[in-house]
Amino acid sequence: MRGNQNFGILYTLLVIAQILLCNYGQFSPYVMLTILPAMVLCIPPSVSTIMGMLIAFASGLSIDWLSEGLLGLNAAAILPVALMRKGIIKIFLGEDLISRGDRFSYRKNGFGKISFAQSVCLAVFLALYIILDGAGTRPVEFCLLRGGISFACNFLLAIMIINILSPDDRK
Repeated sequence: MRGNQNFGILYTLLVIAQILLCNYGQFSPYVMLTILPAMVLCIPPSVSTIMGMLIAFASGLSIDWLSEGLLGLNAAAILPVALMRKGIIKIFLGEDLISRGDRFSYRKNGFGKISFAQSVCLAVFLALYIILDGAGTRPVEFCLLRGGISFACNFLLAIMIINILSPDDRK
């Protein structure tokens, strides 16, 4: 029970950090910083897919409402990630993790497996976000460049976020 409370508090604080990042972290039109896919991937596997999608939608909508002005953009881009969350965990981290309801960490599962899982989540989120944000008005080259640069920057952020939200087994 205490682990769930700690996760909820950390998740809420990271949503606030994402809101601040959206409001004050716009360095370039080519870089879009987000920690939302890493946060959704770290929702405990014991949480059902529907509940995970509701959490992701509420997080995305609150980020949209309090920061970027385009209501529904983050919410629409994060919902497929939340839908695929358990499947990604099964494919990259093993089905036994879901059946036990156990959470993953770098120490248990290794950097490579978690990096591949996070890469898929991030790629899906960024592809949908950039397509919805441009809505056919930006050239393909701009969208691809924005996606590549954003992926590289967000991958480094995701490593830190997963390390924050993953449980520490040493305690």
